[in-house]
Amino acid sequence: MPDPDTHRGRIDPGHAAKTVTTFLRDTLAETGASGYVVGVSGGLDSAVGLRLAVDAVGPERVRGLVLPGAPSDPANMRDARELCESLGIDWAEESIESQVAAVREGDVDLDERDVGNVRARARMVRLYAAANARGLLVLGPDNRSEHLLGYFTKGGDGVVDVAPLCDLYKTEVVALAEQLALDPRFVEKEPTAGLWAGQTDREELGAPYREIDPVLRCVVDDGLSVEATTARVEADRGTVERLADLHESSAHKRRAAPTPGLR
Repeated sequence: MPDPDTHRGRIDPGHAAKTVTTFLRDTLAETGASGYVVGVSGGLDSAVGLRLAVDAVGPERVRGLVLPGAPSDPANMRDARELCESLGIDWAEESIESQVAAVREGDVDLDERDVGNVRARARMVRLYAAANARGLLVLGPDNRSEHLLGYFTKGGDGVVDVAPLCDLYKTEVVALAEQLALDPRFVEKEPTAGLWAGQTDREELGAPYREIDPVLRCVVDDGLSVEATTARVEADRGTVERLADLHESSAHKRRAAPTPGLR
């Protein structure tokens, strides 16, 4: 019989906290790595991921990287530093500005979205440099909502060694943060990837997560049609159609690159 906390509906935050910390502890033991490195943005997901890593393996086996670079919000960077300090982990701050500038000054014409992807990939380079230097695993805090919509950069924040929050919808990450008694400032922030000025998840995805998550549960978890989903949730048909299209069109981001099948 399926676990009632994990089948279909919302996952109980207490159950989630125990499962994720056990997963992180066991994964480290199985791989023989020295610990985890986490990019700390000052946002909710990275704060939850960092806290769970510390709970799982102890602060001495977790390294935080604060990676500012325009258009990073100074308040978010301050919150990231303060979180690292409060958890007692080893951490460093490394600007990605020079990496991004080097690409922008090249011969390729890049629009705002292209440069945003460069920023995400620059962060990935810094995280893996830290991981390789210290024998660590890169912990990616992306959630299930982002994953199912392809709302991440291929070759950027989509490249990680472990993804402990990827089974949890964004609204469940919020509940988990409250379960962990995380500082409310992380919960109350407007979600953003911080890849260009004024970017927010709500503006790009066209709806807040409290509308997005029920749609994804219906379309992905329950396999319902757009019509059946629209009848069940509060979102309008246009929003349901857009989210279903985003899920379908981003499938390539969630699977390994195809091969011709010679082996």
